[in-house]
Amino acid sequence: MSFLGVTFAGLDETADLEKLKEIRSLYFTVEWGVRLAVEHQGREAGFPDIDWIRKLAPELNLSAQLWGKSAADFLQGDDAELMTRYGACWAQFRRIQIDSPKHMEEVDLPKLTGLLAKNPEKQIVFRVRDQNLDIADALVTQGIPCATLFDQSEAQDPTQKKWPKGVKRFAGCGYAGGLGPDNIYKQLSPILNAAQSAERWWVEIDSSLRTTEEEQEAFSLASCKRTIREFDAFFLDYTI
Repeated sequence: MSFLGVTFAGLDETADLEKLKEIRSLYFTVEWGVRLAVEHQGREAGFPDIDWIRKLAPELNLSAQLWGKSAADFLQGDDAELMTRYGACWAQFRRIQIDSPKHMEEVDLPKLTGLLAKNPEKQIVFRVRDQNLDIADALVTQGIPCATLFDQSEAQDPTQKKWPKGVKRFAGCGYAGGLGPDNIYKQLSPILNAAQSAERWWVEIDSSLRTTEEEQEAFSLASCKRTIREFDAFFLDYTI
């Protein structure tokens, strides 16, 4: 079992590019998650404009997180609109994370498989909220490696979360939902226990990274740094 790091999701234009590089240079396990959704791009906080995304250096370690229509189309094997909108920056992303639907009927498995074959250099992650692993299992059966991110956002009280067990047959297992600098230290022990059976594991932080400054919502690099310090403290204290 190896720790892949932490993904800070929802990166947008309110983040300072030079400070992003500084954090990444000091903490190689950091990944920045960029949300892609054709219906929200450049219109809502957390969904940056394509021109700004193109300024991000690939060495920052970027993942593309498909939301809304972009995710639904991708699961149907259709990336035409996605590439029209984001094709100019597609090469910048190392991983592709897709919101997983509740029902297999919303997936065209043969077309999705063909689409993934066009992107052999990308690591594929399915974000699941109901522990339904049908899509990931179907792809693994066909020899296509993929990882899963277990999103426990629906558990209102973080202390009551039951983190799913890691699944060894997948390329990795991530954990998300209600996590942030104020609780990550206490949650890392139960997450680590759950991840014991996975080959690789990581943690994603999202909603706790948004702050309001001068009546405007912003992505907080200060919260990212606080979270990193909590990770450092945990692993310094952790006894194998």
